[in-house]
Amino acid sequence: MELTLSRNLPGSRLSCGVLICRERNLSSMGEGPRAILNMTLFKKTTAGPVTIGGSNDGQLKLLASVSSTQPNLEQVYDGMKLYGVLNNGQATLRLELSKQADCLAEYICELQVVNAKGKQMLTSSRLVQHPDQGIFNAQDLSLTSSLLMRLTSVIEQMDVKLAVMDDRSLDLKKDLIDTRTNLEKTLQSTEDKLCQLDSKLSAIDSYAIQEKVLKEMKTQIDTQFDKVLASTERTDDILNKTAKLFTTLRSNNKKFQSNTMENYQSFFGNVTRSMVEMFTRNQNQTDRMKGNFISFKNDVDLSWARLQSNANESLFKTLTVLQNIISKFNSTLDSNMKYALTDFFMPEGCKKNTPALLHPVSFPYLAIFKSEFPLDTPILCDTTTEGGGWIVIQRRSTGTVDFNRDWASYREGFGTLDNDFWLGNEKIHIITSSGVYELRVELKYQGESKFALYDRFALADEDKNYTITVGSYSGTAGDSLTYHNGHPFNTFDRDNDSGSGNCAEKYTGAWWYANIADCGYSDLNGKWGDSGWKGLNWNSLTGNNSVTFSEMKIRRVIG
Repeated sequence: MELTLSRNLPGSRLSCGVLICRERNLSSMGEGPRAILNMTLFKKTTAGPVTIGGSNDGQLKLLASVSSTQPNLEQVYDGMKLYGVLNNGQATLRLELSKQADCLAEYICELQVVNAKGKQMLTSSRLVQHPDQGIFNAQDLSLTSSLLMRLTSVIEQMDVKLAVMDDRSLDLKKDLIDTRTNLEKTLQSTEDKLCQLDSKLSAIDSYAIQEKVLKEMKTQIDTQFDKVLASTERTDDILNKTAKLFTTLRSNNKKFQSNTMENYQSFFGNVTRSMVEMFTRNQNQTDRMKGNFISFKNDVDLSWARLQSNANESLFKTLTVLQNIISKFNSTLDSNMKYALTDFFMPEGCKKNTPALLHPVSFPYLAIFKSEFPLDTPILCDTTTEGGGWIVIQRRSTGTVDFNRDWASYREGFGTLDNDFWLGNEKIHIITSSGVYELRVELKYQGESKFALYDRFALADEDKNYTITVGSYSGTAGDSLTYHNGHPFNTFDRDNDSGSGNCAEKYTGAWWYANIADCGYSDLNGKWGDSGWKGLNWNSLTGNNSVTFSEMKIRRVIG
């Protein structure tokens, strides 16, 4: 147990000293663990001996005490500030003394503890002072007063300097905030300029790709055109030989006329007329082929010139124009040349891992005009996503096509391949009936692209109301289609859902709805941009909000 007194200099405005009694560690007292019952501090008031334990009460004055029942103390008593605490096996009493007489008095601190066996023990510590050590002479007091005055002056000067430093600190902080704001604006401006520069570079790269691809196309077209001209020249040669043969036959006919019977002359006359008609038809067909080839080459040259004059021309649209020209030209080509050119520009079928000729990766869609399916319209083929081979059956990207349509429209299909469209339920049924297909649904919501993949997909025929079949789900968009598995297709004029109402009328769309009480968890044919379950919703991704892009496509797995 410690009992100490720390004196302040005479003339202090706060106190003359601080008296502390402290017990820090009971383990040093031996005999096992102990607990503090109380700590008490006394002041000696009269001369004479003092008995430990305070038996001579007339000579001691109780100042402060802490115990297990009163572990905290904080009060002012007789000009002294008293503090005390008893906690975690430690006890402390602290007195701030303001009177010089108190700083020269004697003090006794008693500590009462109890061991593990219940035996109580009392220890004490006494602080005895010598008055001559605490007396300062007049010279010392004068010196101390002078030092205090100088110290006060220095402190006041420091206060002024600190105030100035605080003002400068505030100004500096404000300047730093302004500088940071300016830097953030500069960085934002720089980022905007970098984005603009990146866009320009991307446009340059895109145009360079387009120009390179179209140059290769033009070279190949010129080569094919030369082959066609060579073929027509060979045809002219054959026709010339036919004409010579015809002349020879006519000459022989004249020789035989005088020596043959009348019926032979009639027969040969018929053969002669047939030969003239065949020659005339061949000559006209050859002339038409030449004219069509020249017109075809002029159309290609014109498309090439337009693309060179406009760097933003869409390569996809250019390819589509060329494909339309070839499609119209098919009827005028002979069978061998026709199949050579159509196979060159328009690959047959949309299959996985089959690269499309003259088709860059940066433009993933290709119009297929000739496929293995008995369809009267072209199909759109995604050639790049996960190996390609995806037939697109639905796309919503611009909102310019109305999807709130009747049963006949959804059966036959509507829209255009270069915009929003629905391929048609009957066509989808024909395609999925030819083998085993998978379905991929690609969505964009709040700027992020997600997808849902189903390992099986099929539509029944119209007699079964184009009922949908889907398999197991995987992907990042969440599963919002399995709930509709096994349900028929529904439009506002063909109510095939269960219940008394019509989900298509309620949500202004067309889908494989379940029932009027719970129409389902998705509808990508709803109203563009609408909410409240009436838009293009995919519940697991959007809730009752609408996506900003949707595309449904199928690919053959088996068959």
